[in-house]
Amino acid sequence: MRSQFFKLTLPQRLALILVFPLITVLILSIWTFRHHLEGKTLALIALILIAGISAAIALLLVRKVIRSIRTVNITAKELSSGNFEGLSRANGFLETTEIGNHLDLVRQDVVRQTAFAEKIRSGNLDATYAIRHEQDVLGKALLDIKSNLISIKQEDEQRNWASEGLARFVNVLQSSTNLKAMSNDIIVNLVRIVKVNQGAIFLLAKDPSGHEYLEMQACYAYSRSKHLTQRVEFGEGLIGQAFLERETTYLREVPDNFMRITSGLGDANPRFVLIVPLLMNENIVGVLELASFKDFSKHEIEFVEKIGESIAFTVSSIRTAEQTQTMLKELNEQTEQMRAQEEELRQNQEELQATQETISRKYDTLFKKLGELNYQSKFDQLRSITSTKKRNVEYYFDIIRNQIDTFSEDRMVLHAMKKFREAFYQFEPLSEERREMLKKSVTDYYDTEFMPRLQENIRTDVSSSHYLPADDRALILQHAYISSNPHPTGKKSKLDAADDNSAYSQVHQVYHPLLRNFLEKFGYYDIFLIDASTGDMIYSVFKEVDFATSLLTGVYSSTNFGRVVKEAIDSTEHDFVKLIDFEPYDPSYHAPASFIAAPIYEGEEKIGILVFQMPINKINQILTGNNKWRDDGLGESGETFMVGDDYKLRSISRPLIEDLEEHIVSLQRLMYAPSVLQQIRKMETNILLEEVRQESTTLALKGQTGFRIEPDARGVQLLCSYAPLEISDVSWVIMSSMTEAEASAPINSLRDSSD
Repeated sequence: MRSQFFKLTLPQRLALILVFPLITVLILSIWTFRHHLEGKTLALIALILIAGISAAIALLLVRKVIRSIRTVNITAKELSSGNFEGLSRANGFLETTEIGNHLDLVRQDVVRQTAFAEKIRSGNLDATYAIRHEQDVLGKALLDIKSNLISIKQEDEQRNWASEGLARFVNVLQSSTNLKAMSNDIIVNLVRIVKVNQGAIFLLAKDPSGHEYLEMQACYAYSRSKHLTQRVEFGEGLIGQAFLERETTYLREVPDNFMRITSGLGDANPRFVLIVPLLMNENIVGVLELASFKDFSKHEIEFVEKIGESIAFTVSSIRTAEQTQTMLKELNEQTEQMRAQEEELRQNQEELQATQETISRKYDTLFKKLGELNYQSKFDQLRSITSTKKRNVEYYFDIIRNQIDTFSEDRMVLHAMKKFREAFYQFEPLSEERREMLKKSVTDYYDTEFMPRLQENIRTDVSSSHYLPADDRALILQHAYISSNPHPTGKKSKLDAADDNSAYSQVHQVYHPLLRNFLEKFGYYDIFLIDASTGDMIYSVFKEVDFATSLLTGVYSSTNFGRVVKEAIDSTEHDFVKLIDFEPYDPSYHAPASFIAAPIYEGEEKIGILVFQMPINKINQILTGNNKWRDDGLGESGETFMVGDDYKLRSISRPLIEDLEEHIVSLQRLMYAPSVLQQIRKMETNILLEEVRQESTTLALKGQTGFRIEPDARGVQLLCSYAPLEISDVSWVIMSSMTEAEASAPINSLRDSSD
């Protein structure tokens, strides 16, 4: 009976307690009437009896209610503290039992979500997660994160595949000076890398009459009936047509009997054929043809096109070298002939004198022609290097632009932006005591870490108070993630969450590892999330002293970072992407910094700005070939570098990398200011600090492409190749140079030996 009573709802039990005494009084009244008892005495007895029973029942009910509520409270506390195992269950009351059941469902969801997130974090992208209900926002976000990581992994695998393929072809193209052998190596390696079934390479040839045509230099798995003559005229078939049009041709429906792929088990018609012209700037030197049973992916076609450009430059260089060798051979033959003539002419002094003058003139003419040919060869080499590096740099900046455009639309980034913004503005105003404590902590970090490093790079009388944030939120977050961060300066990004139990740190623990992984994978200096309404930096991976400040109203609003954020906020274009040129940036210790920004939209509402701080090291690796100038064909003095429209460097020069102190001495001779030399020495960069004010720079800034011999600032004669860079939002040029002395050394050595 007691158990049945406590299974009633709370309102039902209260009603029963109130009705029971009324029924009891009614029964006693009837009994009194029938037995003629004194009314007062009986009423008193009834009231005492009713009060006692009611009090007992009420006491029992209250104790039961308190125990159930305590059990629910304990369960809720265990959940809030992160204990999801062995939770207490509320029994007795239907209401508290239902609350306990719902809390248990919450616990089960959190356990499943945590397990799924841990699998993703450990790299298990095959892990699955079933969404229990439509309101499972975190579960959906985790699935979106998994999908995004799978996409990033696939892109990374394709990029690694292309890089490995390019690296293999660098060895192939550098290992041979014979066109036939090199062509065979190219087609064999290309067929194996792209995993196709058939391939051939046709190069431009000329018969004795001067008629030009395409000649097959090498093939892989062709039947003899396909190219019996190994000669294709311009415009003949698909190969000749591709040569004339200078465009890639891709066939997905190959006609029957177009070609046959032969194996030991028979032969069959391929399903897909790719024909790629071998272009060097505007000049075409041949055609590549590949056939396969499988479809060519987009990145495979782009890879073959890029390899085609490298093949074209290599073929051109080999043919130039062959012409040089022919001229050298002719020169040696003529030298031998002239030496024989000198022996015969000794018999007659006058005739000898005349002959010597003739020989001298021939020597001069030959060496002049050979020198011109040598310069032309070096210019072609520098032009080829400049063109290749130009394409690589432009392609890299296109990748960055596409990455930030795509990343700003990613659902994970959208969720991170919303969660960070919501948590950022939950901080309550600080009390005076708490504010002073946090201000002291942050000020100590500025005085002991930030200001000494900044003053090493630039002499300034500005104190740390100039940079110290006044906003409470900035003080709270800079204290939690910078001044109290246990990791050293430069490693602050290793902290996943501050130990402050704030909503912000909970969001930071979820999204920071993902954004940090993206930054490390692609080499960016920093990644930022900015509130589109206030300009507040609500998140940064690297955590420098601009963290949590406003880029619209704060101390950094006038920097190039602040200006590009303001442009992104003011823009009404959904696909807005803006790159801003390098400028010294104090939070990065006055080092040169460039930024690229894109808006984050939720539907039609702009809620944030995504910003990447550009990776200087990655750009320099492209220009220097990872400091392998000799392997790039630049010898002992050559280099490739970028210059801005202010004539100042936008990449680090070779002399500074190879010998910093010797380069500083050379700049001292050019009367560079001591403060500039100090910055170069401390920061180990000459970006924005050293000028390249040459005629080649001026011509390139005017949009011209070419080459010339001219002196540098030291008066050293250089062979220079130059071209403008087609990168949106900036006016930069690319230049490759080599000293004239190194370029002419082989000819001078030959002249000296002949004398």
